Amino acid sequence: MDNQKQAFEEELQAENEVFKCPGCGANLTFEPAQEELTCQYCEYHVRLKGVSSQVEYDFFGAEDVKNSWNNEMKILHCQNCGSNNVVEKKIISYECPFCGTAQVTDSEELPGLRPQRVLPFSINKETTIKLYQNWIKKRFFAPKKLKKNIPNAKTNGVYLPVWTYDAETFTSYKGRLGKRYTRTVGTGKNRRVVTEIRYFYISGTKHVSFDDIVVSASRKITQGKIVQLQPFHTNDSYLYDSRYLSGFSAEHYDISLKEGFNKAKDIAKKRIEQIILSRYNYDVVSYLHTNTTFDRVQYKYVLIPLWICSFDYKGKTYRYYVNGETGRLVGSAPVSAGRVLLLVFIILAIIALVILFFMIFGKTSYYQ
Repeated sequence: MDNQKQAFEEELQAENEVFKCPGCGANLTFEPAQEELTCQYCEYHVRLKGVSSQVEYDFFGAEDVKNSWNNEMKILHCQNCGSNNVVEKKIISYECPFCGTAQVTDSEELPGLRPQRVLPFSINKETTIKLYQNWIKKRFFAPKKLKKNIPNAKTNGVYLPVWTYDAETFTSYKGRLGKRYTRTVGTGKNRRVVTEIRYFYISGTKHVSFDDIVVSASRKITQGKIVQLQPFHTNDSYLYDSRYLSGFSAEHYDISLKEGFNKAKDIAKKRIEQIILSRYNYDVVSYLHTNTTFDRVQYKYVLIPLWICSFDYKGKTYRYYVNGETGRLVGSAPVSAGRVLLLVFIILAIIALVILFFMIFGKTSYYQ
C-alpha cells in the first residue's frame, strides 16, 4: 500500500483533471483545513504542496497570450442567472452556486486565459456554518425566533476570478483647498462670531506604487462586495493547480483584462487623491484636478476562495458571503420591526429628557 500511495502522489505532481482514490476509487476532494485531497469513504488522504511564485505578467503584452484550459475544465452555463461555472470535464449536471438552479447547459468552449494563480480555501464548510450561526446570534436587530431556531443555510464553495494589477504611477495635480476660521463681527447687540473659509491653491507631483489592486472579474460578485470581503492575500497565492478545485466550482471571468484595468485605474485614482490631500491641512476641497500616467503595469489572473451562502426565513431568501481565506462574513439578515421601534422609542425618550432638563434648569437659572 505504501508503494501504491507513493506512486499515486508522484502521479499527482502532473496536472490531472480527475482525482480518484487509489484505495476505493471514489472521487477525492480538497479539504481546506488540512490542505489535503481526502476520500470521504475511506481514510486515504494526501497533502498538497502549493508552489509559490512572484511572477507577474506584462499587461500591454497580454494580447499575445493565447491560453485556454479546455483540456482540463468546461463551462456549465446557468440559464437562470447567466453565470458561467467552471467545473471538471467529468461533471454532467450541476447546481448553480449563485442562484441554486440546476438548469445548466454545456458550453462548447472555455475561451480566454487559464488561471495563473489559485488562493486555496483555508476555511472549510463546517467553520463557515459556525461563523454564520454566531453572526446571526450577534445581530441586535435579528428577530428572537431567528436566533433561537437558526435555519440551515445552503453553502457553496466557489473560486471567484479576479485580476490583480501592479503599476508605477506619476501624477501631476492642481487644486484649491479651504481652511475654516472664525472671527468676531459687529458691535453691541449685533456682536457675533462667524465662520468663514480661507482658500489656498496647491500644485505638485506625486509618485505612487501599487501592488496587487484586486478587481473582480465576475459580474455576479460586485467590486463593492470584494472590497467588503477583503483582504485576499493574492501575493501569497500558488501557481494554478486544478487539484485545489476538486470538490469546488470556479466561475469563468466575464470582465476582460482591459475592462478590469479601467476599474483598477479608478481605484488607483481615488487612492492617489487621498494621498495628495493627506499632505495638506484643510477642511474643504473646492477642486482637485489630477493627471496620472501608468507605467510598468503587470497583472495576474487569480482564483480566490468564496463561500456563497443563503438561508430562508418567512418565505424570503437572505444571502451572505464568507471569505474562504480569512472567514470574514458580509451579508443581509432579517430585521425585527419591534426591535427597531424600541430603539427609536429609546432615542426619542432620551431627546425628550434632555429637552426637559434644559427647560427646568434653564428657567431656574433665569429666575435666580
